[in-house]
Amino acid sequence: MFFFSANLFAQTPSSQLSYDKRIHDFGEIQEKDGKVSHTFIFTNTSKVPVVIGGTHSGCGCTSTDYTKEPIKPGSTGKVTVTYNPANRPGFFSKEIVVFSNNAKNYTRIWVKGTVVPSLRPVEEDHPYNLGSGLHSSLKVLTFGSVKRGESKEIGMFYANNTEKEMNLTFIVEGNHSNITFTNPGKLAPKGRGKINFKYTSSSKKQERLTFNIYPYVNEKKTSTPIIVKVTEISD
Repeated sequence: MFFFSANLFAQTPSSQLSYDKRIHDFGEIQEKDGKVSHTFIFTNTSKVPVVIGGTHSGCGCTSTDYTKEPIKPGSTGKVTVTYNPANRPGFFSKEIVVFSNNAKNYTRIWVKGTVVPSLRPVEEDHPYNLGSGLHSSLKVLTFGSVKRGESKEIGMFYANNTEKEMNLTFIVEGNHSNITFTNPGKLAPKGRGKINFKYTSSSKKQERLTFNIYPYVNEKKTSTPIIVKVTEISD
């Protein structure tokens, strides 16, 4: 870490090490399957022994193991990179800097891929039970202050925690047409989704508003509303 942060610009890329490849693509990996590893093989193409003195990566999600003994001319060594996908869904690309010759030289290698997230229990990602088997990630939509003519948007995740398909709609209570959204419609058993609520202010005066949006599951009103809080300001 010291050599990377303090001296990288004083170091020079190594011309002594020739890798079998510099980039490894894991492709899609499952978060639930845990860590994945790849071993990069390199050859010492110089006429003197080379010693790997350490590695650096900007992310704690990667760790390395490498050949510790001097690599003789014409011989091969290795750097094994391990990536931990826990709580890191989606695409990743991680650079690893490999230092050699007392950190006077360096080479760069990369690992990349896409993490397919584990399906967690409904209650973990959707802690609010709205009734009729419907769970959500939020129960209050706090838009804060919205100037006249401006809009703010909040995304809310929802889940069907039943073994049956549900028809899901949201209905605003009262005359509050400034909030807009697209109703989900049919949601598969154990299905999940996301709805975006957009509030556009049109008020010419400052006004604090609180109102409810009720979910309807199979055309029946649920017991718990989504509460909207917003302050409209004129400028």
